[in-house]
Amino acid sequence: MKTYFIAIMMMVFPCLVHSQDDTAPVRLKQINIVKTNYQNFKDGEIVNKTVLFHDGKIQSITTSDVIQKFFYNKSGLLDMTVKEKVGSDWKEVANYVYDADLNITKFTKKYQEGNEYVTKTVSFTYEGARIKAITKKSNSHLSPYEDIEYVTENGLIARRTMRDRNKQIIGKIEYVYTNDNVIKHKGLVGDKISKTYTFDDKKSVESLIVQNLFGDNYKVIVPLISYHEDEFSFEAISYNNELNFIPSSTVYVGVTRKYKYNKLNFPISCSQLEENGIVKTEKTFIYE
Repeated sequence: MKTYFIAIMMMVFPCLVHSQDDTAPVRLKQINIVKTNYQNFKDGEIVNKTVLFHDGKIQSITTSDVIQKFFYNKSGLLDMTVKEKVGSDWKEVANYVYDADLNITKFTKKYQEGNEYVTKTVSFTYEGARIKAITKKSNSHLSPYEDIEYVTENGLIARRTMRDRNKQIIGKIEYVYTNDNVIKHKGLVGDKISKTYTFDDKKSVESLIVQNLFGDNYKVIVPLISYHEDEFSFEAISYNNELNFIPSSTVYVGVTRKYKYNKLNFPISCSQLEENGIVKTEKTFIYE
């Protein structure tokens, strides 16, 4: 009888352990953002932004006069965004194309430049550890408009090299990682400004967002896209939340952040200061 009981427990125990580990995924429901700029106004110019989610994926980003809607393909990856201004015919449309391995192969953006609409096309090709990114604009006679090469190491972007029309290197950036966080951008050729980042030890809300948008390859896709879409920063792929951004030049503005967290160690709020407090941003994160 004792032997029979032990046998039953051996079969049941793994199921109990599995059920305890199989917790529901953390999903965002909404982000509320209030940005106050004291640069030109005594009381500050306030911009309110609301980010809405469904099943953890961004559905829309809304300010007082602009709404950006997000659409997804059959694989659940970001397929298209449409940004429109209330009471105007102004519009920006971005499209994302992927290959069978869910690597991004093309990014296009149609936007207004002066009095005409321009289409910017970025084509990505993969050659082993190297990714070529060729950018062209419909109103430019230069070919190519941008010639960029990325080098990956251990599944992460390690270097970014820019070339001119004569294939001469005009810029090179190296990226440094620690504990799955992007801690430095080092300018090696051309712009030699360094950008240094520090992080907390909690779970990143930005990483949670981009994983749901770009899938398993987000650590490569987001850095590629970050140069073309302001909503996605290179550092969003980091495992922890960014605390400080410290540039080596006044060309860029330093940023300081403070967070409050929930029991699952994800942020529930973030207070962000730029330019010694001239610009303040308060974010509130609501989960399902």
